[in-house]
Amino acid sequence: MTDHQDHGTPPSLKDFDPYTPEFRADPYPEYARIRDLGGPVHWDYLDSYVVSSHADASAVLADPRLLLRPPAPVADLLATIVPESLRSMNQTLLFQDPPDHTRLRNLTRRPFASPRLQGVLADAREAADRILGEARRRGGLEVVDDLAFPVSLQAIGDLLGIPREDLPQLRDWGQAMSPAADIPADPGSIERAVEAFEAFDAYIGRLAERRRAAPGDDLFSSLLEAQSEGLLTRDELHANVILIFISGHETLVAFTASAVLTFLRHPEQLALLRARPELAATAAEEVMRYESPLQLATAGGGRWTAEDIEVGGRVIPADSRVLTFIGAANRDPAVYPDPDRFDITRSGARHLALGHGLHYCLGAALAKQQGTLMMEALAAWPVALESEAVDRPQWLPLFMQRRLAELPVTVTPLG
Repeated sequence: MTDHQDHGTPPSLKDFDPYTPEFRADPYPEYARIRDLGGPVHWDYLDSYVVSSHADASAVLADPRLLLRPPAPVADLLATIVPESLRSMNQTLLFQDPPDHTRLRNLTRRPFASPRLQGVLADAREAADRILGEARRRGGLEVVDDLAFPVSLQAIGDLLGIPREDLPQLRDWGQAMSPAADIPADPGSIERAVEAFEAFDAYIGRLAERRRAAPGDDLFSSLLEAQSEGLLTRDELHANVILIFISGHETLVAFTASAVLTFLRHPEQLALLRARPELAATAAEEVMRYESPLQLATAGGGRWTAEDIEVGGRVIPADSRVLTFIGAANRDPAVYPDPDRFDITRSGARHLALGHGLHYCLGAALAKQQGTLMMEALAAWPVALESEAVDRPQWLPLFMQRRLAELPVTVTPLG
């Protein structure tokens, strides 16, 4: 292993290809190889500096000298590549630094901590129990489409104030937009994302007219009021509603599917959860650490150094892109003993699946509580689970997200 205090130029990351089927199936050996290089490394493919240890990732995510907005030459280049309609998504929290980030975050975070959230979560638990009960009677379940999407969409839709009957259409638009945020994005995904964004944008305009006439107790109505008071623009409103909707359900979709797959692979841990349902919250945290829904911090480009900075004993030059490999940091043996072991009783350092620092996930409370309720629902589900997909699961062909495309399971009632 390279000395972690070797001041100087980061070494080059060789022979790393995160787009192979082998990496998609199991990225963690490659992450270990990168961590063992010690400190940041330079990845020629994207002309980026990669951090992969828990210490370096935590430092980068908390350092105010790393910005979300790229340097002017990069921004000018992106303006010639990214279609104009999609560029309005730059006005989301994901791409803002203070003071605009502070303003937008203050406007959007209150409903995530409101008493209404508990009602949203109670309804989500009811939906999960209903779906699991139907699967028990039917003898099977496709976890992604039958469970993960319906429950996650309902929760974020209820919090935003989106009519439930509209959620399937919004899901399709969100799924068309998400691949465009990968690093790098496939050109075909950009075209699909533009069409989906324009439809989503028009939908929000129509919903805004209805909510202005009849405001509700929801996040969308709260943001509309802020817009009327001049606290955010129309484009900021639309972009952040789209962001909250997509990120607010996709993380939980990935979490739910990975949780079921991981318990199928570790039946002794599922037995422990059923015997000790009070472990639901720590089980949710362990699933997020073990199979992080987001493998990279910040969609669409990482962060940029405002000046030369030292990380892990190495210097990253000013105006450089830095990619934080969350999936690697969450398996760092320096922080997590036996990190490749799935253990729902694990305690200790906080995982980075929901970020760290100023840009810590806005919906972290929703994600953790919804993850916990899903663990509680699985613990109370009196069935034996089997799946032929356990050994060769189908992961989406993305680097930034780690999400199953599908997970069919056979359900046999117990007792």
